[in-house]
Amino acid sequence: MSTTEDMAPAPNHALTEALAWISKFAHAWKAIEPAPRTLSIDGFIIWGPVLYEKHKGEDPVMLAQQLFGKSGAYFRYLYPGLKPGTSSDLAS
Repeated sequence: MSTTEDMAPAPNHALTEALAWISKFAHAWKAIEPAPRTLSIDGFIIWGPVLYEKHKGEDPVMLAQQLFGKSGAYFRYLYPGLKPGTSSDLAS
């Protein structure tokens, strides 16, 4: 057995940091969502990396509080059961 087969791959710290930031943002958003059953947490897989690239230096919890209700084009991913423009539309 060679020594390269025994070694685990090095952790990708940048990816780990990005995923942690996105997770904090998503869970903060969900915590303030008045109808959390309408929210698809999977939508943050699409929106999260965009937010992270633009706002990675900011606190994700505070950013979620500032942006809550303003998901724009990502509304359809976060709230797949709702249509924009309905009374329960949280996008602006």
